Amino acid sequence: MFLSVIGSLVFAIAFVATPAFAQTNTFSQISGSSTLKVGSKGAAVTALQQFLSSDKDIYPDGRVTGYFGSMTKAAAIQFQLSYNLTADGVVGAMTRNKVNNLISAGRGIDIYSPSIYNLSVVPNGRNVNITFNSNEMVKAAVFYDTNAINWSNWDDSVPSLDIPAISGTTNVDSTFSQSKQFTLSNLSPNTVYNYTLVAIDQSGNTSVIWPTRFTTGQ
Repeated sequence: MFLSVIGSLVFAIAFVATPAFAQTNTFSQISGSSTLKVGSKGAAVTALQQFLSSDKDIYPDGRVTGYFGSMTKAAAIQFQLSYNLTADGVVGAMTRNKVNNLISAGRGIDIYSPSIYNLSVVPNGRNVNITFNSNEMVKAAVFYDTNAINWSNWDDSVPSLDIPAISGTTNVDSTFSQSKQFTLSNLSPNTVYNYTLVAIDQSGNTSVIWPTRFTTGQ
């Protein structure tokens, strides 16, 4: 899988990805309402550092000292960038709420795009059945067209399938699950279609397969 960050989305291009499963951790929420910044001390800073240190990409130093220093600020900035928050390294109400909401949901830090695997595309006359699995709960959409599939404005997109920035007819499954099944019905017979599919996890991280083709039957 080839990953790149485009705007606030993690954008993954894959044919078939190997599933990867993250560990589940339990963290204490950040208590109080005080803004945490360089120089802050106490239990709230400790809770923040414990949470941030669960991901070495976010907080490579990983020290839990109860003191908010330059390394904690750098980690806070990386967390804010990953979740499209103001990246100032100051943990105010919005950043604290995001951390506490993630802890409440039991998901921890999730900056990784979901894996797409076991992808199957089976033409059945003028219908096509598309199924795949993901390593985590996702909503998904299939985009298909007899013309080439075009992507645009990914840097302006929000983690939603409501207004996709991909061309073509859309078939959407907006429920979260790890197994997806789509049926594209009443297509033109004996016709080559281009298609891609998108999977978005509960944290808004996005995976999309490279556009490819299928051919309908009679």
